[in-house]
Parts: sequence; structure tokens; C-alpha cells
Amino acid sequence: MKKRNAVLLAALLTAAAVCQPALSAANEQTVEITVSPQKELKEISPMIYGVNTGVDLDAVKAGAIRLGGNRLTGYNWENNASNAGSDYRNISDMYLVQGLSDELKDQPGAAALALSEQAKEHDIPYTLLTLQMAGYVVSNKKGSLKEEDKAPSEYWLPVVNRKGSEFSDLPDTEDGYVYTDEYLNYLFGKVGKADSETGFKAYALDNEPALWNGTHSLLHPEKTTCSELIERSVDLASVVKDMDPTAEVFGPALYGYYAYVRLQDATDWAEMTAENRDYKWFIDCYLDKMKQAGDSAGKRLLDVLDLHYYTEAKGECGERSCSHYDNDGCVKARLDSVRSLFDPNYKENSWITDSGAEFFPLLPKLQESIDKFYPDTKLAFTEYNFGGGDHISGAVAEADTLGIFARYGVYFASLWSFDANEYQLSAINMFTDYDGEGSSFGDVLTQSDCGEAEDISVYCAARSDDENSFTVIVTNRSLHDQTVANITVDSDKTYTDAQVFSLYGDDPQIQELAAVEGIENNAFSYTLPALSVTEFVISKNGGNTAVITALIAAAAAIIAVAAVFIIVKVKSKKAEKSS
Repeated sequence: MKKRNAVLLAALLTAAAVCQPALSAANEQTVEITVSPQKELKEISPMIYGVNTGVDLDAVKAGAIRLGGNRLTGYNWENNASNAGSDYRNISDMYLVQGLSDELKDQPGAAALALSEQAKEHDIPYTLLTLQMAGYVVSNKKGSLKEEDKAPSEYWLPVVNRKGSEFSDLPDTEDGYVYTDEYLNYLFGKVGKADSETGFKAYALDNEPALWNGTHSLLHPEKTTCSELIERSVDLASVVKDMDPTAEVFGPALYGYYAYVRLQDATDWAEMTAENRDYKWFIDCYLDKMKQAGDSAGKRLLDVLDLHYYTEAKGECGERSCSHYDNDGCVKARLDSVRSLFDPNYKENSWITDSGAEFFPLLPKLQESIDKFYPDTKLAFTEYNFGGGDHISGAVAEADTLGIFARYGVYFASLWSFDANEYQLSAINMFTDYDGEGSSFGDVLTQSDCGEAEDISVYCAARSDDENSFTVIVTNRSLHDQTVANITVDSDKTYTDAQVFSLYGDDPQIQELAAVEGIENNAFSYTLPALSVTEFVISKNGGNTAVITALIAAAAAIIAVAAVFIIVKVKSKKAEKSS
């Protein structure tokens, strides 16, 4: 862990006060928490702390970034035009490159090149780029399109995965086609392949294909079938693997639960289940077909199962992800909605539950399908959001989501942000940059337990590069009551102190609170604010205490040297006078 040496030294010399939470005299609850920093469970993928483009990257330290969304389906890399589809009047324009420098926006593939530049500038190690798979992209015709302009027409150009002839350094914008392999070759020349510093680490097989006939009704008017999606996925994945075997392939970027189950009532779903009675949902079918294709090709074609997840849980008001923060029932619904990912005892108030919620809790069901139909496939949520980006409840829900992603071994996750997201971004920072100096939660999940506590969750992590400290994140979902956490460290090692950082109240910024000093017998108590995310950085001898001791010793040494120097100078002056 990075140490803020200069800040610590300044604090020692100036005796600056640290922030303390303003807690009310509300009723207190008590929870018993046990953490075991040496009992390792699994590695934590740093890519779960990802974001989609469009967020303020100066406000979050992200572990990954994705360029995706509806706009990418019709993106023409040759001229940087894209189509908004049903999001905004089927308009074709230069939206994806607006705000870029004139030099960059005039280059082919500018949207992708900008992604690489942003990642490099903000030290984001993993980049995911969406490729086009629906059959057409926009031509150079601009403006709002109408029904009579649907593909095939002059407003669209066919996408061909393999050019079949020599690649050009610059694409021919007059040949009537857009080539995917030429696009990849062009990007390799600009930023390198996946094994380079700036190359794209992964490629996504388009975006939300089950909705193409709705979101992109002029580009792909017909309903997407299972066989079509699988055939297109196999072909595009094969091109990616042929061009860059080191790159990972994500697919199929399904929009949500009904797409997972029946691919939005695809017309050939019954045919697929008749072919294989083991298919319980479309996820099974997709994984199995991609494995079969990979086995035939002699290489893995799908590395990561790519899903989108937006909670459908309704608040007391009857709305999904509402902003009624003065309504306890609505706030509680958001906090509880994360449980649909993992808790078999939870039933959210939504149409999914009304229809049976057969595949809830989601994460265990997904892992069952992966293990059965395509073992070793990784799992990603390239879009997700539980709402409340402008409220502390959004931070608590986000922190719990990230903790659950770590616990269930999710490989990649990128928050899809709406206009308000400051609390959610700060929740990500609790895991990646809690002190503003790049200090992180840790890379190895370890054992933790909070008993039957209803409103408390705890996540514990060790750092592979630091044996002297570990971190604990505790979420308090109690809306009004502060909670006394009695924390016991189950370890043969002796821990002596803990730094404390927290998100609570009306401030979306992480606060450093009063540290815990002089931990006795590896146990201490701390009062958690109501509705909060609190992080403890717990250290043993040789950890933070050693750093502080070293700083004090260094300061004392400097003062001693200065004193000796002054004494010598004084004696020298006296000697000069006496002579």
C-alpha cells in the first residue's frame, strides 16, 4: 500500500485534527464481526472496478473502461458517424467524436483511439472496445432517418468481417463496404495489440442484440433469432482471435433478464430447446454453441460471458430505481435489490419475481451454467446500475455490489452512469483509491463474517504486496441507526491500529475519520454511521505504526543534524572572534 509519508509527517508536526462523523443520538445497534486476513478465499479481479465512457475519469480511479452502448451498433469506423436509434429520433451524426480534438476526430476509428488515449492518461489498465455485428453501419448520410430509410439503403453500409484482399493504411470510403478485419489491423498499427501497453485488451460482440429490432429498427428491422446471434457471434469472434489471439472476446452483451431467459422470445427458441432439453435458458444455449464452435476451430472463441443488469426492483412508490430519498421504503428497496444477485431468501418486488424468478439468485445460476456448458468462461457485467447515484443509498448499494462481485469471482464490471453518479464513483474509490493516493482494498479476498446481522455486510481483503496490513469494508444499511461494530481479528499476528475512511451523510466525498490506536488482543469497537460505507485499514507492528515511527525518527535525525550544524557554526564563530 502506498503511504502518504509527507501527509503523515505534516500531521505529526502540526497536530492537525482528523474528521469525525457527526452522529446523532439515535438508537444504537451492535454487530459482532470477525475477519480472518490470512484465510484466503480467492483473487479479486481489478477489472470489476470499471466504468463506461462518459464519466468524469478525474473523479474515479477505475480498473477498466468500456466503450459500448447503443451508439456503437451502427458506428462506422471509417468516417466516425453513428446512429442513435430509438434513443433519439434515429439520428445519424458525429456524436461519438464530439468533444475530441480536430486532429483526432478526423482520423478513422477516432472513437476507439480516444478510448485508448483516455485509458493511458488515467492509468486504466484494461480497455474493452465494442465491435459491430448487426450487419450494417451508417453511411455518410446525416440527419434523422425515417422508416423508408431502413437498411438496405443509401443510408447504411454493409459490414463485412473479412475483406479478402490486402488491407489499406487508410480505409476506402467509396467502396461500399466497411471491413472489420481491416478495422482491427488499422487499430493495431495505431495502438498495438492486446499485449501492448495501449492496445485494446478485449473486444465485445456488439451490444444488446435481443433489442436490435427495437433500438435499431432501421438498421436491423427483424427480430434477432438465437441461430442468427450465435452464427454472427462465432464469425466475429473468429476474426478477432485470428487477428489477435492475445485479445479476450466478450459476448453476447444481453440487455437483461428476459434476454437471458428466451432471447426476448426469439422465434426459434422452442427449436433450440427441442434440440437440447438441457437448455434451461438462452444462457445455456449460447455457452454450449460457442463451446462447440471453439472446439471445432481448435481455440476458445468466447472468453467472457457478457451481461447487462439493471435492477427491476420497485420501491414503495411502485417505481424502479426512484429518487424518493425521503421515503424509507424506497431507499430500503434499493439497498435490498442487490440481494437478487446472491441471496436465495430474498424476493424483490418486480415483474421478474411475478414471473417466477426462476434464475434468481443470479450469480449462482450463471456459474452453474458456465460450469456445465463452457467451463472456465469468465463473467462480466459490462453495464449495471442500482440507482441512487446522487444519494448515499447509491454509494452503499454500489459498495455492496462490488463486494458481492469480488465474493462470487466476477471478472469484469463497468458501471453505466447516469447524469448523477458522484456517490457511486466514490464507492468505487473506496475499493481503488480511498485515501486519494491510490491505496486500494486489496487483491485477495479473505474470510469475514458478521453473523445474522440484517443491515450489515463485511468484506475483507489482503494485499499480496503488503504483509503488514489488510482492509475491511463494512456497509451499514440501517437507515437511521448508528451501529457499534465489535471487530475481532482472527489471526496469530498482532494488529495494533487502524486507519478509518467512510462515506456517509450528505457528502459524496470519502472522509478520513479518527483512527483506532492501541488495538488490544486483536479486537476493537467502532461506531458506524447510519447508512454508510466504512473502511478499516488494519495494521500490525511494521505496518502504519512502523511508517509513523520511521517518519518521527527521520524528523528527529534531521533536527539533531541541524542542531549539531548550528553548534559547530556557533563554535566556529566564537573561535574566529577569539583569534
